Parts: sequence; C-alpha cells; structure tokens
Amino acid sequence: MLKLIPTPIRQYTRLYGRMTRSQYFRWLAVLLAIYVFCAWVDLRFIGPFLGYLPFEEAEEQYLTTVAAVLFVVPWVTSSVRRLHDVDRSGRWMFLAIFPLLIMYFSEDIGFSLYGYLAGGTVSGWFVDLLIDWLPWVIIGLAAISFSPVIYWSVKKGSNEPNRYGERS
Repeated sequence: MLKLIPTPIRQYTRLYGRMTRSQYFRWLAVLLAIYVFCAWVDLRFIGPFLGYLPFEEAEEQYLTTVAAVLFVVPWVTSSVRRLHDVDRSGRWMFLAIFPLLIMYFSEDIGFSLYGYLAGGTVSGWFVDLLIDWLPWVIIGLAAISFSPVIYWSVKKGSNEPNRYGERS
C-alpha cells in the first residue's frame, strides 16, 4: 500500500539525497493533475454552492488553495533533491521561491505604489508609466532569476556519486 504513495510525498521533509529527472517530472505531472482537478472541483461544484454560476471564476478557490498549501513543501524538497542530482546546492531554490512570491504579490505592490503616488503631490506621465509597468518589470526580473533553476531541472544528472550521495 505504501508503494502507491509517490516518493516525494513519502519523503516530503527529506532535503538530502538525489532525485532523477524522470522522477521529478513525473512528480510535477502528478502535482499539475491534482491542481487542475482541484480547480475543476472549485469551479464546477464549490463555486455554484457559494452562489456563482458553474465555471464562473470565483474569488474563493478553497480546494485549490488547500492543495497548493499542502503540496508546497513536497515540491520544494523534491526540487532540492533534483538540484542535488545535477550537483547544485538546494539553496538555489531560494532563487526560485523568492521570485514566485514577488510574482504573487506584484499586483498588490502596483496598487500600493499607485495609492502612495496618487494620494501624494507627485504626478505626471512618468508616475503613470511607472505605475502601469512596475508589476510587469517585477515579473520579468522574477522570470530571469528563475531561469537557472529551470535549466538545472531539465539538465541530465550525473551517474556518478557526487557530494549529495548516490544516484537514486
């Protein structure tokens, strides 16, 4: 019965060791399938229960949020083990997590900046341009800083033992 549970869930707190590229991408496919299923359930069943039309985008996506919170730790730990397979430190995941947080809060940053600048005496075309483009600039910088982690995730790992252990 334990074999039916994917390895990243069984080893969700394990930050040591290695994970092969095929194991990692199968795990990401499982995560994506779970997330899409939860989003479908939210839009099809939970949304209408809360008063929205079926498949109308609702502000509240409870099941999707719960799934994202539950699977963030297994995703990070499996990504750290994937980086170990290409002989990189797991600290590089900070380079991935920080931009994701920035991308998540970029709209709030833009609205906060707009409220600060629009309420003050500063105005003009440059302020309007800054308010319009700042979230996009933040998202672009986040994507650029995320690219090494994506590259190392798709790179073939070494077959030899490295400083992070034997190949799994």
